[in-house]
Amino acid sequence: MVTAFSSLRGRLFLLLLLALLALTLPLALLSAKEAERAASEDLRRALFTRLYLLREEGPREEEALLLELFRLAQVFGGGTGFVVGQGGVVFTEEPPPPLPPDLPALLAEGRAYQGVWRGALYVALPREGGGFGLAVPLEGVSGLGRRLLGLYATWGGGVLLGVFLLSALGLSLALKPLERLAHLLALRPLEDLSPLPDPGLKELRPLVEALNRRLGQVEGLLRELSEKEEAARRFARHASHELRTPLTALKGYLEVLRRAPEPRALEGALREAERMEALLSGLLRLSRLEATPLHPRLLDLRAFLEERGVAVVGEGTAWADPELLALAVENVLENARRHGKPPVHAELRQEGQGVWLWLVDAGPGFPEALLPRALEPFVHGGKGTGLGLALVAAVARAHGGRAAVANRNGAAVGLYLPLASLKVSPGAPFGKGG
Repeated sequence: MVTAFSSLRGRLFLLLLLALLALTLPLALLSAKEAERAASEDLRRALFTRLYLLREEGPREEEALLLELFRLAQVFGGGTGFVVGQGGVVFTEEPPPPLPPDLPALLAEGRAYQGVWRGALYVALPREGGGFGLAVPLEGVSGLGRRLLGLYATWGGGVLLGVFLLSALGLSLALKPLERLAHLLALRPLEDLSPLPDPGLKELRPLVEALNRRLGQVEGLLRELSEKEEAARRFARHASHELRTPLTALKGYLEVLRRAPEPRALEGALREAERMEALLSGLLRLSRLEATPLHPRLLDLRAFLEERGVAVVGEGTAWADPELLALAVENVLENARRHGKPPVHAELRQEGQGVWLWLVDAGPGFPEALLPRALEPFVHGGKGTGLGLALVAAVARAHGGRAAVANRNGAAVGLYLPLASLKVSPGAPFGKGG
């Protein structure tokens, strides 16, 4: 169920309100209690000071002293004065309030009394023959806290509401970059994968940077998918063309044979059938290679190549599938036997996080016009199917590496094999650096 607090804005507003309440409510209660305590303490000090002056400078007669205590009680908002003597306690008002039990004993000992008892503040000073004092009710002091809380609830509530509204407005302005980002993404065409602009907000930059990285990855994957799709279309065109040529020739030879037995026509038909078989076999092997799961292990490339009769210069190890790597090496050796010149020697060279395995024959090398496309399917110099080196490139890509061709005192075919067993998607399916 969608609520107001399912959005970031709603949650921030709720947190703001709770924070303001958590700040103001304890502050109001503490200030009300502190005001009551401070008022009670001030009243006690004021009473003590006035009674002290009355003892030092006031009348000695009991009636005159009671009259002064009555006047003093009115000054402090009401109360009852009392005089403690040998004949008992005399009060300025009737009915008299009860005295604290320990008050007469402290006065008899010549000590002053200050304390709250039954909702009234009692302050009394000793004198000859007893003492005197005032009992002032604390209703006004205790009501001070309630009045302060009332003010907090009215005026303070208004101020709190104003602060909340201003803070909410500030939060809304702070969230504007997020809204602009959402609006920008909503209006952006699906095909637009360009990086998003800087949001202008520090907290949003990690999100925008993560989105830009993801957009870059998606763009790269789409570009790779487009390249692979184009390569697949090109592969289908070349395959149909390469198959059509021997099929046309085969049909021609069969037409000749239908009219009359002709040994040369029969030989030509068999030759074209073998060419078609080789093409289909190569295509089948290439398609199977793309779907074959790797079974890599750490190979000593020098020992691996020497087992196949190839002289090796250098040392190197790599994670590779022995069967697939053997297939690539055999295709290079076969290519050298058919189009180049044996023997073939190998060169191993460490580079970055992988190793280059170069197989170089003793022939004249690749024609310069053929070099840029030598690893593409069906590209050949006039003989063969043109699938051998394409299969070598596919083996390199299956290992997460790449293939390359060059002329280095002979035709050189290189496979770059990573040292780690990590298969990555190639940047381009075929080519000179396929």
